[in-house]
Amino acid sequence: MAKPLRLCYVLNHGDSLMQWHKAGLFDLQLSLPRAFQGEGAEVHIVSFGGREELRLLPQLDGMKLHCNWMGLPAKTYARRIHQLHAPFLLHSHLVQTCDAAAIVVAQRIAWAWRIPLVYRFGFVLSDQRRVTPGRFTPAELAHVEGMERMGARRAQHIICPTRQIAQHFAGIEPAARAKTTVIPNYVDSELFRPLPEPKQYDLVYHGRALEFKNLPALLEAVERLDVTIAMIAGPLPREISTEDDQLPALKRRFGDLDGRIDWLGRIEHGQLPAYLNRARVSIITSLSEGTARSLLEAMACGLPCIATNVPELKYMIEHEVNGYLCETDTNSIEAAIRNVLAAPDLRRTMGEKARRGALEKYSLAPLAKREYEVLQAVAERHPVESAPIRIAKYLLRRNPTWARA
Repeated sequence: MAKPLRLCYVLNHGDSLMQWHKAGLFDLQLSLPRAFQGEGAEVHIVSFGGREELRLLPQLDGMKLHCNWMGLPAKTYARRIHQLHAPFLLHSHLVQTCDAAAIVVAQRIAWAWRIPLVYRFGFVLSDQRRVTPGRFTPAELAHVEGMERMGARRAQHIICPTRQIAQHFAGIEPAARAKTTVIPNYVDSELFRPLPEPKQYDLVYHGRALEFKNLPALLEAVERLDVTIAMIAGPLPREISTEDDQLPALKRRFGDLDGRIDWLGRIEHGQLPAYLNRARVSIITSLSEGTARSLLEAMACGLPCIATNVPELKYMIEHEVNGYLCETDTNSIEAAIRNVLAAPDLRRTMGEKARRGALEKYSLAPLAKREYEVLQAVAERHPVESAPIRIAKYLLRRNPTWARA
């Protein structure tokens, strides 16, 4: 392209930079758009936060921020984003979603101003809801499935982290097959690395405390064994659905098991490597996953990892090579913990190969460069018309049914 790529990066519905900042996720969540900026892109971030977002402008390194500075009701703002931020949107070459929950608003922007849409996501939201029967009504599940199908149909391109997720979207929307690129999720392998920390825990879990993470089964296994675990989990940085944080119920049920569970809460992202390196083994026992960032971070730290044999974890872990696979029930998790902790040589070799694999397959810089090249190619294949022409076409069209939701 003759001009620098101008990218509209849409956060998930309800997300804000301030929420990320308070949750210690600010630098992590912005690492990809910062990498795009390093490649020459002009990045505009669409946030759902209010005027308080403006305090973070000095930390954006030149990226532009567009937020709910008028203080509109959340639903009104979501429906009017394409109008409120029209002056900059009309000059964008691409709209890209941050993840699955951004698709409806991103589609509205793309539809209104005829801007190519790139649907980026790290997991299949409907799968995560499907593995917790009774938690969501059939209507709620159907709504999510419809949102995914609509996104797969309307996006000019799709970026997902695994071939298996790509096949899922091709299954629900055949047209998605020809416009999907598989790019693994990344990890900052310079930040997450082996450190000479004294071993304080047998196990460490870090991630969210949602039902599909299967934490009751994990803690039941810990309860049966004479082992210690660091639980690095805290309140969600956002609330976009009926998914509730399970931490209070877990703490009431298990307590601290006479000091064997250390409830550490959410840890600042930059401090995570030190905490991870204080454990002998990392463990993730989810019922469903995408490319789990927590698993990548533990692997980059050179930790042997126990993971459940579910998509997509089983495609990241080769059993007894760079990690250890188990099933999702308590008995299998218990056996895996016992077997791995009893085999120091196996832990060492699995940790070394996990680190090597993280460097070779999941480092941020090469993956970000590859994704940026995909974005450039999409923009070149789908050039936007002049702003006056698109404004005229917008004024002459009626909103489609999906855009009124």
